[in-house]
Amino acid sequence: MAATTAAVAPGLKLPKRLIDFFARFPPEQYSAKVTGLSLPLTRTEAREAARTRGVNTGAPAPVQTDHATADVETSDTASISIPRPAPSSSQTRFPPNPFLPRKNFETGRWAGARIGLRRQAELVKMAKKLKIEELLPPGRKSTEFKQARLLDRGLRVKGTGEGQKVKGHKWERHIGANLEKRRTAMENMPELVQEWKRRGHGRGWKKYPK
Repeated sequence: MAATTAAVAPGLKLPKRLIDFFARFPPEQYSAKVTGLSLPLTRTEAREAARTRGVNTGAPAPVQTDHATADVETSDTASISIPRPAPSSSQTRFPPNPFLPRKNFETGRWAGARIGLRRQAELVKMAKKLKIEELLPPGRKSTEFKQARLLDRGLRVKGTGEGQKVKGHKWERHIGANLEKRRTAMENMPELVQEWKRRGHGRGWKKYPK
């Protein structure tokens, strides 16, 4: 709690919920200000981040490689040793974020966040009122994440499709490929006509044009 009291303005009294939270999750290990971690804004980025964490946290294979490397370095054939990967990822230096779900990469199963979204919102409101929100871990209820998501999504107008990707009809989604296919058919039209006549004027015809 020493780092917490140093970061908080003198004379500022924290609510009991914040005191208990900081005692359980010290800011020097979990806060967004110290870790410098940012949340992915889209599902694709979240999947890539989870896959990267799985590679960095790793399976037992890198450990065996490290032992083999240590044995090789002690021998005369140190020139063929495999370099140990540096722990550059910040995910390996800090404990799991209690505001985010975590994945067990051995079983492939996900576990929910230790602090739910409702409790996260309440903690963020209290910390924001006391101007110590940066001491909380990064989460989906933080002001920084909401502002970044708003900038990423842009100004959306409901019902118009402005600022968002609309699924559209099937012909709209495939119009680019169909136009390219039609252009290729027009360029090769003489060969297509000859093949069409050779096949008996369209019997068993599978190519464009129909």
